[in-house]
Amino acid sequence: MRAVHRTSHVFSHRLVIISIHPRADALYVNLYVGNRVEIPVGGTKLRLLMSGNYPWKDEVEIAVESALPISHTLALRLPQWCSAPEASLNGERIDCEPRSGYLHIHRTWRQGDRVKLLLPMQVRRVYGHPQVRNLAGKVAIERGPLVYCLEEVDNGTELHNVWLHAGSRFSLVDGTGLFNGKILLQADGARLQHTQSEEAPLYHYDRVPGQLEPKRLTFIPWFSWANRGEGEMRIWINER
Repeated sequence: MRAVHRTSHVFSHRLVIISIHPRADALYVNLYVGNRVEIPVGGTKLRLLMSGNYPWKDEVEIAVESALPISHTLALRLPQWCSAPEASLNGERIDCEPRSGYLHIHRTWRQGDRVKLLLPMQVRRVYGHPQVRNLAGKVAIERGPLVYCLEEVDNGTELHNVWLHAGSRFSLVDGTGLFNGKILLQADGARLQHTQSEEAPLYHYDRVPGQLEPKRLTFIPWFSWANRGEGEMRIWINER
């Protein structure tokens, strides 16, 4: 689900994916994607340049490009997934205490002013409510605003027979090819190896029909799956 707004207050007539919401009292910035914006404030215009490599890197910079000083408020969204955001104004650290989920910075903005926002992105395990039966014993993986998944091309078939170890640590991997510029995740897990065909008996007694073997698991951003041929995908995976 994306929060994307169209606005005419831009240098070009394209979709503004930084999702700004100008109001009389403040300019609300909801998504941090590189772009330029131009917003009428009183009788002049507030011009901003946003840069960074979000959501792969955790730092965003907003530079003021307005020729004339403008008194206004910037309201920067502090996402719920980030537990320790940091911000600075012209190199001086400022308090990141949120108000209704936003960091409000009010001042007379001048050309060259720079706000840097740091949103540390920890890999997090997500668990379902105990009463959701289909999620019992399963976990999903997030990093920053992104949900990750397993895909067959990286992890083999029968993803229902793959487990992530409960104590595994995640490694960040720079993507290549299709994933160039993106961050992938890897962690230790296990796979049930078996030689049972579809014609084998449906039930087996007294022992598991196969054995668990170590498996290095690769997680890709969920939005990017199904670009390397047909195959399985799984978000909620077994954990043990």
